[in-house]
Amino acid sequence: MYTIYQVKNGDTLASVASEFNISPNELASLNGVMVSSILSPGDFIVVPQKSKSNPYFREYIIKKGDNIYEIARANNVNFSQLLRLNGLNDTDMVYPGQKIMLPKADVLFYITGEDDTFDDLMRFFNASANDITRQNKIIYLTNDQLIVYKK
Repeated sequence: MYTIYQVKNGDTLASVASEFNISPNELASLNGVMVSSILSPGDFIVVPQKSKSNPYFREYIIKKGDNIYEIARANNVNFSQLLRLNGLNDTDMVYPGQKIMLPKADVLFYITGEDDTFDDLMRFFNASANDITRQNKIIYLTNDQLIVYKK
């Protein structure tokens, strides 16, 4: 993923590259310029999008021999919910190097189904309606809505 960055006064290719944790050569190549190019305030350049730390999920990289069922079991996550979280079907194969999302240790998640109610969520999370809504900006209870709860 990339984003557009507007050059500020005092920015150099090296300083911008450092800010986005890439080499000046990579940044120059990405923008079709020389490493020695001078940036002018107000110019726009393409930079990698900074990854924002997700408070609820972490990335897991599939290793040789892994399967979703064992990953779910080892991480105390419902197998079906883990599949849905990652857009997988129970017949899908995973491959070494593939990335999936797993909840962080203090996080529970639920992906809603057609007939789910708020009472179902409160029972699942063992939490009050206020606690659940405080951590989820909008809850529609439509099919496939991700609801999270950090203990």
